[in-house]
Amino acid sequence: MKALVWDGTEAKVETDVQVRDLRAGEVRVRIDAAGLCHSDVSVLNGTIMFPPPVVLGHEGAGEVIQVAPDVTNVAVGDHVVLSTLGNCGQCGSCDRGKPTFCRQSLGKLSRPFTSGQGEDTKKLFQFANLGVFCEETVVKATQAVKIPDEVPLTSASLIGCGVLTGVGAVFNRAKVSHGESVVVIGVGGIGLNAIQGAA
Repeated sequence: MKALVWDGTEAKVETDVQVRDLRAGEVRVRIDAAGLCHSDVSVLNGTIMFPPPVVLGHEGAGEVIQVAPDVTNVAVGDHVVLSTLGNCGQCGSCDRGKPTFCRQSLGKLSRPFTSGQGEDTKKLFQFANLGVFCEETVVKATQAVKIPDEVPLTSASLIGCGVLTGVGAVFNRAKVSHGESVVVIGVGGIGLNAIQGAA
């Protein structure tokens, strides 16, 4: 399949990328829409240090095309938006409603992709545990959130980063309460979602 791969010096479309078979608790998603976030650009310019080679992209939505036998939250054919967080749902942080601090997922990298043949085969990382600049990806089932079929996948793809970051800044960082006034400086994708979260 095709995927946008950054090799440490340049990003290029590779056409021989494979994605491994599912493991327990995972799903395979056909990527129908992906957003380009500044974080992806930051990998390319070195602001975010991420080990190459890596399939870029972390804002994605699509259709579930395969599920592991133990997966119950989504089914084949479901439309999903993808989250960068593959939390375990069982640790203390998850129990306290703080999945972004999950000790089972924090800082762990995944390499479900390969490219090349024979001795030239190399493993590729997923950026932000998603790697959505490709045709298909494998993620933890907890990263796939079912959405109604009528929600446009192009819009849904932005939820996993820009929407969650903007709204999360309002509720988790600034802790804005009902009736308070806020000022948002910069109204790009994240700023607009901060305004929506505060409204």
